[in-house]
Amino acid sequence: ARYTGVARAGLSKASSCFDLTSQLPTGRNATISSGDWSGVGTGANGESWDFQTCTFLVEAIGTNNVSDAFPPRPFTLTWLEAHCRARFGVTPSPHALANAWGFAPDALVDAGASRIIFTNGLNDGWSVGSVTNSLSDSLVALNMPNGAHHSDLSHFPPSPDDTPDVTDARARGAALIEQWLATLG
Repeated sequence: ARYTGVARAGLSKASSCFDLTSQLPTGRNATISSGDWSGVGTGANGESWDFQTCTFLVEAIGTNNVSDAFPPRPFTLTWLEAHCRARFGVTPSPHALANAWGFAPDALVDAGASRIIFTNGLNDGWSVGSVTNSLSDSLVALNMPNGAHHSDLSHFPPSPDDTPDVTDARARGAALIEQWLATLG
């Protein structure tokens, strides 16, 4: 039951995987380098995402090939700075958006923000850039240890294959929203 998605896609053990190298340019420098090591792809979409990562949307994502399926690539700001200078002539500003919009966790509390749920699939490398600890009774972090990117949003209706932590996070989130809406009268 765990691999029903694979069966639905018509894949089997005999199926071959998509060869990502087919997306690489040809020649001596046939690589895709990007500030977001999850791989941004090619073309204008990939370039625009990489530029965002090189300016204000810095995500400190590293891989280790132990707890993930990717080659070991620890994140270092030094590497990202060198990559971004070479590719775009810019220097990353990791905290610029949070500072400009007051979205740092302390700033949210200080501004009196409320009724925000931060859901995090902890198997998602991008969760390192999220709020993973509740900041107050109404600034709530719901962490799913077995969750991936958008685990909380991807399957509607929920799948019987969802792990208990994903099911619980959805239920807790729905209960919080119902509670908050009830107070609005």
